[in-house]
Amino acid sequence: MSGGQKVKVVMAASMWNQPHILILDEPTNYLDRESLGALAGAIANFEGGVVIISHNNEFVSQLCPEEWVMDAGHLTTRGEVGWMNRQDDKISDAPVLTEMTDALGNVTEVKQAKKALSKRDEKAAFKAIKKKIQSGLELDDEEEELAQANNLYD
Repeated sequence: MSGGQKVKVVMAASMWNQPHILILDEPTNYLDRESLGALAGAIANFEGGVVIISHNNEFVSQLCPEEWVMDAGHLTTRGEVGWMNRQDDKISDAPVLTEMTDALGNVTEVKQAKKALSKRDEKAAFKAIKKKIQSGLELDDEEEELAQANNLYD
C-alpha cells in the first residue's frame, strides 16, 4: 500500500465507532490533491469536535475558524473573532450536566466545581449564614459546608 492508501485506511478505521472527537496528527501527509479535498469535505461535515495538528497552514486555515499556534513554546490563538465569541456564549449558555452515562450504560453523578467567591461576596455570605444560624433557620448544604469550614457556629 502507498502512504496515501495507508492514511485512508487508518481514517476509515478511526471513524468506524462514530467518535465524538477526532484528533488528527498531520492528516495531510501522503495525500494527493483529490484526497486532500475529500478529507477537507469530510472534516467540514463531521458533527463532532476536531483537533488538527499540522504544518499545512493553507489546509488548516480553510477549515478551522479558530487556530491555536504553538511557536517557540508560546501559544497564541487566532481566528474569526465573531465565531470565537459565539462559542464562548454557547459554552456559558450550555446546561450544567448533573449525570453522565458511559459507553456501558453506567450512570454517574457529575460533581460540580465550586466557584470561588470574591472577598466581598464571601463576607456577605458569612454574614447571611451567621444571621440564619442566630435565627435558627436551616442551612442548605453549601451554606452548611461554609459554616463548618469557617467556624461560623461560634
